[in-house]
Amino acid sequence: MAKHPRPPGPPNRFGLGNFRGMVSDQLSYMTAAAEYGPLVDLPILNQRYVLVLDPELVQRSLTQGHTVMWKDSFTRALSRVLGNGLVTSEDELWRKQRKLVAHAFIPRRIRTYADSMVSAAHCSLDGWSEGQEIAVHKAMAELTLDIVGRTLFDADVRGSAREVGHALEVISDFYTYMLESPMQPPEWWPSPGMFRFRKAIRNVDRIIKGIIDERRRSGEDRGDLLSALLDAQDEDGSGMSDQQLRDECITLFLAGHETTSIALANALYLLSLHPGVEAKVYEEAERVLGDRRAKSEDYPRLEHAERAIKESMRLYPPVHAIGRELRESFELGGYTFRKGDTLLFVQWVTQRSAKWFDDPLTFDPDRWLPERAASMHRYAYFPFGGGPRVCIGNHFAMMEAVLVLATLIRHYRFELLPGQTMELKPSITLRVAKDLKMRLVPR
Repeated sequence: MAKHPRPPGPPNRFGLGNFRGMVSDQLSYMTAAAEYGPLVDLPILNQRYVLVLDPELVQRSLTQGHTVMWKDSFTRALSRVLGNGLVTSEDELWRKQRKLVAHAFIPRRIRTYADSMVSAAHCSLDGWSEGQEIAVHKAMAELTLDIVGRTLFDADVRGSAREVGHALEVISDFYTYMLESPMQPPEWWPSPGMFRFRKAIRNVDRIIKGIIDERRRSGEDRGDLLSALLDAQDEDGSGMSDQQLRDECITLFLAGHETTSIALANALYLLSLHPGVEAKVYEEAERVLGDRRAKSEDYPRLEHAERAIKESMRLYPPVHAIGRELRESFELGGYTFRKGDTLLFVQWVTQRSAKWFDDPLTFDPDRWLPERAASMHRYAYFPFGGGPRVCIGNHFAMMEAVLVLATLIRHYRFELLPGQTMELKPSITLRVAKDLKMRLVPR
């Protein structure tokens, strides 16, 4: 039985207070709302949202409560792009697809992708020069797009990087508009923004379909993720339909490279502000790698690089909030929430809270030393989500980020140009509003 009808929350005058606060500065508004407690009532117009900020409550929701929840309306709207891939599918379809896609992400197979990841990093290095100024988020997006092309499709998609990058910007801008608009346009709406959105989807679809069709014709196993998806079979011997294959590929293609590129770019930004930490990452990479390229077996030995990536994702989580809509009533923290309520698990707030982290706004990779991390609640840090729907590519992404960071930092210091600050733009992911310029200083 609920102790109170709803948890406390910010004033919501005329039903517009939370809407205005979330539109004007979503991150600051949710951070300030945390003063109301571990559960915060946050109705927005005619929708009921609840911030879930306590790690224990996050864990209970994402693990024990997953059967009474499905993806929130915003995530379901991503099906316009992702179809019924793992991010958007539910119930039996999701369970079947999860088992099939898991074949591509077993540890033994993940290790085989290391050479492609490192080769893509060296390809970026070959295109840079001493003293060059780069837009670091754009550069990391192009690099991780190259990695997705190599590991997912065993193909060079760098020639399409500009086209795909532009499409991603259009798609992200569209969903930012959806977050800020009280009314959602139908897909057929004849507006310039909807026209650009539909064109962006067609462009990405065209690139992926061409690669899939070519592979279907050749029947060749190239040892990449696509080959694993084509070979995967369920218990009854069935594999993926063409539509399912398209949906999973576009999910991995778009979501897979976006989040890792953000984590890498933000890590380089933070290391530029903390030269002592950056020196440790560099010295370790020199010691471990010597004169050769990084390999999969180096990953567990690059401890400083891994801690830097983890701390980057704590301070600037590429996915800053996860939403789940209740399919039936759910008791949590002494309250009973109704069917249709949406629970928001906000990494941006929980991972930056002084309740769970000492000096939480300080970049301190050593907080991830085993002896310090052991006392941390498992769900005080959840950049990849949690429970049965935890990101299936989390180990792939971590190995990619660590090997790439160690490779890049051995060749250059990334020096932040003066007068720049990190300005964030929450959308599908936590992007920067304006890219950061960095100068490449050779070692």
